[in-house]
Amino acid sequence: MNAFVAHCTADAAGTVTFEPARAKDTVGGELVLRRRGGSAPADEVRLPLTGPRAVLDPAVPLAEGRWDIVHAAEPGDPDGRPVRPGTRDVRALVDRVPGAGPVTVRVPYPTADGRLALRSWVRAPHAEAGAIHLGGGAMTVRGVLYGAEAGDGARVEARRKATRDGGGEGATAPRTHGVPLTGGADGGFTFTLPYEALAEPAMTGRQLWELWLMPAHGADPVRLSRILDDVWDRKNVHVYPAYGADGWLAAPCYSGDNNLHVRLDPRS
Repeated sequence: MNAFVAHCTADAAGTVTFEPARAKDTVGGELVLRRRGGSAPADEVRLPLTGPRAVLDPAVPLAEGRWDIVHAAEPGDPDGRPVRPGTRDVRALVDRVPGAGPVTVRVPYPTADGRLALRSWVRAPHAEAGAIHLGGGAMTVRGVLYGAEAGDGARVEARRKATRDGGGEGATAPRTHGVPLTGGADGGFTFTLPYEALAEPAMTGRQLWELWLMPAHGADPVRLSRILDDVWDRKNVHVYPAYGADGWLAAPCYSGDNNLHVRLDPRS
């Protein structure tokens, strides 16, 4: 089965427009978006090809996750053929400033096997990580908090999850370390996290610390991430130099879901 090739354009409001790249594909059918791992009715969205284009309106809800896209030749077709990317215009997503309400981001992207997919984020509230400055064995992060305000007791918590339940070599217990958050105008914030507070004298394996922003005493935690641009997976895009100390190395890093972490490794 031949693949269906589609150009796509994303705008800052959340609209994604798909246009068939070949004239023979412009008549009829629909594009079907399916959320990976989802099985609920809301995990499938069908977009009719009319005009000739298919439009994902920002009012159409998409749960957070990765959405695969296929072309169904007939409405209601349960299967469909793969959709491969043509040109992708995502320039409008760079340096985006969201409006009121939940922060929603939709980034069309090519998968590793050459298909077209869509990465969706839905965050309310949202803590957008910005510039990261390194020096003196610490990382200083500037960012913007949307949908909440920093108040009394605002802080950032680094949280290390337990690994290898039951112990054994390389096992770690959960730990949390907090540092103060300085709030600024228009939701801006800054914090400095010394690596030494996270390190242990004898490390036997890699440790990943998640970063959460606590807007105030008793407030729900907000995940620190960077999603307001056109990068769907920052893991291997934003790579920072490591700071070395006796027995360990530390550096900021992003996950494949664009969440900010601190990575610690044993130093040989």
